[in-house]
Amino acid sequence: MKRYTWCLVTIVLLTALALGKGEVILRAGKAPWEEGLFQNQQTQADSLLVNGNMEELAFYWKPPNHFIAGGWMRWWLGHVIPEYDDIRAWRPHRYDGDHAQIYFWYWYVPYTAGIYQRVAVQPCTFYQFSMYGRNHSAPGADHHARIGIDPLGRQYTTMDDPRVESLPDDIVWSPEQTFFYTWGLHTVIAESRSDHITAITYVSPDHSHQPYDTFWDAGTLTKVPPPSERLADPPGWTPDGFITNVVSYTSYISPGQLFIEWETGEPASTQVVYGVSTYTLPITPTATFTHVVYLPLVVRGQLPELYTPVDQSGLTHHQAVIQRLEGSQTVEFVILARRLVEDACLTSRSAFFKVTVHFPED
Repeated sequence: MKRYTWCLVTIVLLTALALGKGEVILRAGKAPWEEGLFQNQQTQADSLLVNGNMEELAFYWKPPNHFIAGGWMRWWLGHVIPEYDDIRAWRPHRYDGDHAQIYFWYWYVPYTAGIYQRVAVQPCTFYQFSMYGRNHSAPGADHHARIGIDPLGRQYTTMDDPRVESLPDDIVWSPEQTFFYTWGLHTVIAESRSDHITAITYVSPDHSHQPYDTFWDAGTLTKVPPPSERLADPPGWTPDGFITNVVSYTSYISPGQLFIEWETGEPASTQVVYGVSTYTLPITPTATFTHVVYLPLVVRGQLPELYTPVDQSGLTHHQAVIQRLEGSQTVEFVILARRLVEDACLTSRSAFFKVTVHFPED
């Protein structure tokens, strides 16, 4: 009973302090006792998020007594509604800058909640969402904190209705990590399957470890190469006509390089997969023939082992360069292109091409 009374008094006092200021837009300076801040491992300037660092836009008010970082929206499951806020003098924890998103609950019941942001992106492209999180509660709680990317870019709530029944099953989540009274980095990578993706934070603490505080700060969303450095394989090895006008050539200005250009029917991510063969001198000096050594072995109908970097520029005209070639070497290659078909990403392939390169003597 005493604990219940103490929590009730605390909430009343905190609410009175907040409302007594008469503020809708909150700002707060650094507290002198705040722990040392880490260097942000992501570059805010390259991020696609709006106000990922919680510094660029003011916190805005939503009922009943919530303050949400500009550019973000709140969500929660069920009937337990955490209170959203900016940092305050009595709760000054932030990863960097002067602000961080906080939500908390003191009524002995944990919440499942977070914030999210829908972002315009390029379809069938890989993006990395990173954000620093921090979790407070009684010792022993697993907060099941994680962040995710919705590859279809769905909108979960409206400004006036932040409660959701459930989250989509195809959200790509980071591993769950509870960073107990310290800041830790959550990271997830996913391929977009729409012209928008949704960056979302999630926390759902264990029961009976109240009170519960959740902190988020310094979020970034950046384009990254595929984790394997390869485009996904096509469903079959028959060209479907999506890749056209393939040309290859060498240049006297750039010896040792083979340039390849092609077109796609619509914007796509592309890559050249290739192999190189070279003629060697015969093993027996008196022989009158040469033989071919494949580096690596290239078999028509199978992908070679070498590949150019994935180009995710989303253009219809493409170019790749194969380098460090020698005269009279033969390059066999196939082009892959990945683009959006309805709500899925599909990889197409070209025919196999075989080119013997010749360069001027030094």
